[in-house]
Amino acid sequence: MKIRWLERIANISPYLILFTYIAGCMFCLLIDRVSYLINGSVMAVPAILGSFAFILIKKKDLDLSGKTEVFSYNRSKSVMLFSLFYTLTILVLLITPAESKWGLVAILILYTIIFVQILSRGLIPAVVLLEIMLTLAVTIYSYTLRPALYFGWTDILPHTYMSSVTYLSGHVIPGELGNYTHFPLYHVFVAISSHILGLDIQTSLFVATGLIFSSTVLFLYYLVNTISRNEQISLIAALMYAMNADVVYYGTYMVTRTMAYVGFLILLYLLYSLANPGVDAGNSAGRPIAWKFFVVITVIFILLVHQISTPMIIVLLGLLFILELYAHDNIHVTPVFLMVPITLCSSYWLFIAYSFLGELLPRTDPSLYQNIVFTDVVYHLGLSFLVNQIDTLLIVFFALIGAIYLIWKQQPRYSVVLGILGFLAILLNVPSALTTVFQLVAILRIDRFALLFLPFLASIMGFGVYLFGRYLSDVKVPTRSVGVLLVALVVLYGIGSLGFVKAEADELSYVRDSFNQDEIVGFDHVLKTVPSGSSLHSDYYTSRFFTRQEIDQSERLGLPYYISYWMKDDLEASGERGYIILPDNQFRRGGLLFGKGDEFDPESLQPYMPTEENTRKMTSRLSTEDKIYSNHGIDIYCFQD
Repeated sequence: MKIRWLERIANISPYLILFTYIAGCMFCLLIDRVSYLINGSVMAVPAILGSFAFILIKKKDLDLSGKTEVFSYNRSKSVMLFSLFYTLTILVLLITPAESKWGLVAILILYTIIFVQILSRGLIPAVVLLEIMLTLAVTIYSYTLRPALYFGWTDILPHTYMSSVTYLSGHVIPGELGNYTHFPLYHVFVAISSHILGLDIQTSLFVATGLIFSSTVLFLYYLVNTISRNEQISLIAALMYAMNADVVYYGTYMVTRTMAYVGFLILLYLLYSLANPGVDAGNSAGRPIAWKFFVVITVIFILLVHQISTPMIIVLLGLLFILELYAHDNIHVTPVFLMVPITLCSSYWLFIAYSFLGELLPRTDPSLYQNIVFTDVVYHLGLSFLVNQIDTLLIVFFALIGAIYLIWKQQPRYSVVLGILGFLAILLNVPSALTTVFQLVAILRIDRFALLFLPFLASIMGFGVYLFGRYLSDVKVPTRSVGVLLVALVVLYGIGSLGFVKAEADELSYVRDSFNQDEIVGFDHVLKTVPSGSSLHSDYYTSRFFTRQEIDQSERLGLPYYISYWMKDDLEASGERGYIILPDNQFRRGGLLFGKGDEFDPESLQPYMPTEENTRKMTSRLSTEDKIYSNHGIDIYCFQD
């Protein structure tokens, strides 16, 4: 029996979305944010189209058990074709420079081959899953292993240093390096991987974590297949997940919170595995003791990997419990289970990692929330925003079809849970009103919460693509045309998610995610020649590289340490003596990022562009007589007041 009020909401959802858009337009005009109005209108188009497409699909009352088969499948030829292009992809990535797009073209071809297989008769899910995992792995490595040093949002840099301390000392990091001494599993894992692989810390981090992240495809497939009982839907969801730009990014940016996300997916897999269909999921007799043990171990793993992820996961599990209780179908999250992470987290934080609570106190300052600050849309507006969000527009279209249909159809009844979570995933993972509020983004960090919703976003997108294809087949569109249209849309999704079409603003040229070889050579020179304890002044990214604090064993372990400062646009360096590290080539090509170092200030980081005035200021401020090192990437100056 359906939940009638949810069914009624699904029926009127197109009109609710249209009303929300109109109200949003009025609000944008009220607060004088025309940029929000323009970009919001761009995002509203696929939302409105997707919701009204649901009305057409609803009339067909499609079940979720059939398949859309538009191509013939030759097992040996398909595997051979994939193997050939996979080998070609690796060769292209090896012989082309890091900034080349040719490797991504080959990766897009691989994803296209996989999608054609999913739409074919007689496919083998295990083979397709392996191909998706291999393609996701090579996509991740194309970003992390080709530059001299990839750093993403820069957290990789301090984590590499902390992993080096663990590697050299054989112990968890000391308290001088912060509260990660209480959450050490990530650094222990990287250090052990380096020992086993015989590689340096940086390479071991990327190789080991890339493989682990690629395995999340398996867990996602199982979760979707458990609910849908349809292998084709599950494979489409797995492919959409692997192609998602955020998924690829977090696969390259495998820091502590991403490792906790992997643990969360494993935890969901274990919880769904414990619910034996033949036994009441709430009956402990139906739950194998060994699996319960693994559930507890996984919770402990998440707890010791990343501080803040555990409370977020508890909140999400609590939401899942409430939705399952209301759906009154399969119960995977029980009150007894919920007490496990709550008890472990609260006990660990209060009695062992209590020092971390002090770091959270600044975020509770009421003055930070007295005035809501909206971020400005400066660089991408209108057509530029549209070009940069091609993949997001398709996500909104297909995900809304899937989410609304699941809430309406309620077959199986548990699909309501997935539909609601998927709808929340859309709100958190696409540009919306939530992502424009500075307090939510920078202080409460909803992006970390959005990461946990990525599996649900991919799941409902898989349902959406499947339903769209089934509908076209049912309205007598030629089979071959259905296949060509679906493949074209998936290719367009890949073009957007892999970054082929980007309207890059000149103002954003100072944003970067890696260092080149010349810069790394210069940094090595600093590490070898500049005395430990020296003051280093540099741009934001370089400063993050030299965030190396002193510990008691620094001298014994041979780890240089420095006091690192962000430079300001006046180019003044405080202190009596120190060094200025200037990425001169980056400054002339795209500018540098200077700042004040206050994460709660929306204007903390400011670009220093290569204008004539700034170039003249830099030339007058930095004397060639003080220059002690120079290469094509960086200049190093020694100053003394």
